[in-house]
Amino acid sequence: MSTITVSGYKEANQTLAIPDLKQSLYDEGKVLMDRVLVTLHGEEHRSRRLLEMRIFKKDFFQHYEQKVLPAVVERTLARFLPTGRADLVDYSQRALLDLTADFAGIDRPDGTDEERNALVRLLKGMGAAATLGQYSGDREVVREQVRATLREFDERFFAPSMQRRQQLVARVRAGEMNEADLPRDILTILVANEDRVELSRDMILRETAFYYLAGAHTSVHSTTHALHEIFQWRDQHPEDRERIDRDPLFVQRCVHESLRLHPSSPIAQRRPLCPVHLPSGDQAATDDTVIVDLYAANRQVGTFGEDAAEFNPHRKLPANQPPYGLTFGVGIHTCLGRNLAAGEVAKANTDPTTHQYGTVALLTLALIRHHVRPDPANPPQRDTAIAREAWTSYPVLLGPATPPSG
Repeated sequence: MSTITVSGYKEANQTLAIPDLKQSLYDEGKVLMDRVLVTLHGEEHRSRRLLEMRIFKKDFFQHYEQKVLPAVVERTLARFLPTGRADLVDYSQRALLDLTADFAGIDRPDGTDEERNALVRLLKGMGAAATLGQYSGDREVVREQVRATLREFDERFFAPSMQRRQQLVARVRAGEMNEADLPRDILTILVANEDRVELSRDMILRETAFYYLAGAHTSVHSTTHALHEIFQWRDQHPEDRERIDRDPLFVQRCVHESLRLHPSSPIAQRRPLCPVHLPSGDQAATDDTVIVDLYAANRQVGTFGEDAAEFNPHRKLPANQPPYGLTFGVGIHTCLGRNLAAGEVAKANTDPTTHQYGTVALLTLALIRHHVRPDPANPPQRDTAIAREAWTSYPVLLGPATPPSG
């Protein structure tokens, strides 16, 4: 039994695509992650992924980016602008709450601050399951906390949301409404097909919670890191300050560069289902663990240049090289929400007025328009309880939407 680490970019890319390597990064967090899409393998994974991919089409991304997110961001900013202060972690969580709850299928009938605060709290509680493998404390204590969080999430939000969708699906089957009028979300897809893909209620609960968590948790991480890198670049490169303020395509390039340097998970972890010869030349047995070091692979000099370990939004890459590297995975476990989070990669002839930027870039741009800057009196705090690169708090100051005259 041994651990084999793959860190070269080419080898990592090829390793992630090997079908005989099973996802094992979230084994410690089975209390939430057991048999959700990201931990499935083989035919069960293929069937579930094909089912859920019905949601993630181009018009879905465009709808959320053009119709849903602007109102969400405006409402979120209204909470912070009067005081001129915000926390990037809190801002991102609140802005992404409605977006991720919508596509997961979580109803919010009250629409109150108390309801939103409860969902933010539950999001934080469930997030511990995804990072449990990197947690250095007592993991069983955390598991019990996640169980309690799931129970509350079920009783207050999931159960009534599922019941409403069951009633709507029943009306469609009875010919009382059109299928096109059903909510377009993961929970509805699962409820309408639970007999075809053998889904128990507990599995549907975990899958819905997972989508709510994954959609928000990773984008919160990415938005905070992106702005941190932009702050530093802006200070060190005053010649780019105006471009950051006025060129949204350049800001998206900053986001993609930050995504490369700061993947939400620094590693991918796989377990061989049979003896596997790895692209690195290693032979992996069934009792071995294969670690794909995404953090190191995304900083390979041979792929990203001599300054690969540094943030450089002017980086030149081949046309077929994703600017965010392996952050969203490859192969069967490529992140379904990649286009929602990162948008499309801009080309030389891209029209900035119709381009799909992705939620991370749009959240970043919204703050830049309000002159976001670090709060010198309150430095940011990193999460020291887990091995992942993460911020627990990042206080910032906000100015007026337009600079004062005179």
